[in-house]
Amino acid sequence: MEEKLRCTQQVAIMIRHLRRKKEYSQEYMAAHLDISQNAYSKLETGKIPMTVDRLCEVARILEIAPTELLAEVKLA
Repeated sequence: MEEKLRCTQQVAIMIRHLRRKKEYSQEYMAAHLDISQNAYSKLETGKIPMTVDRLCEVARILEIAPTELLAEVKLA
């Protein structure tokens, strides 16, 4: 369970980093995902797990391959 949580948090950190790099707000991301800003915030902080479909949607908005969001995840 701890490993799963760590993975979720690492992906969330990567998403937050890339979103900020592109200067996108949480509101912008939420609007493009058709969810509330509060729900997006929970995704980005790792408080709720991200589905594969949602990961692909986020990657599309950030204009990157979904694998880039997973590239930094360290399983140990």
